[in-house]
Amino acid sequence: MVYGKSHPGHGMGRYQRETHGGNVGELFGENPDVIGIREAFEKNRISWKDIEPYFRKIAQELEESRKKGAFPGWSPERRLANAIVVAAYLRAQNLKTNQVRKVLEMARTIELKLKKGDTDIRDDVVKTRYLLAYAVGRATGGAKHALDAFHRVLDPMLALLMEKPDVAHFEEFYDFLQAVVAYHRFFGGGE
Repeated sequence: MVYGKSHPGHGMGRYQRETHGGNVGELFGENPDVIGIREAFEKNRISWKDIEPYFRKIAQELEESRKKGAFPGWSPERRLANAIVVAAYLRAQNLKTNQVRKVLEMARTIELKLKKGDTDIRDDVVKTRYLLAYAVGRATGGAKHALDAFHRVLDPMLALLMEKPDVAHFEEFYDFLQAVVAYHRFFGGGE
């Protein structure tokens, strides 16, 4: 599925490209301008169409990593930059946090399990993966597009964790997920 081709860009008002001096690339890149992105959302000057190329690049990179059987080798800075882009895209798609609450709770459960010293996380990762798929499957309307995008980013990482449960890689996944949720909220995403 090509993201953004078959739905109206929910809640963004009129589509405008006058973002940040007319150049969306200034908002997204090596070090995304989170204040600029937030202001663009507040002024309805950014749409999922603006963010889609950056989102698509991340999703493709994750899918390629999955095919190679290797977890993405992102530095902490790159992981954060990618999480900001994903969060902005999900915010533009009107994802609501409560739509993925069970997935977030399951990831927190795994994190707590690891903190207690239990490193057997394969079954929990499997459950997280099917809970995410269920959330996408039961969604309708605009929520389906937002959840499908969320799935497109998280599922390759979950698939890799399922095949090779690794504590360090789960920590990277969990950091990424937390950053996505935090910036989604920062950009005005709803509960």
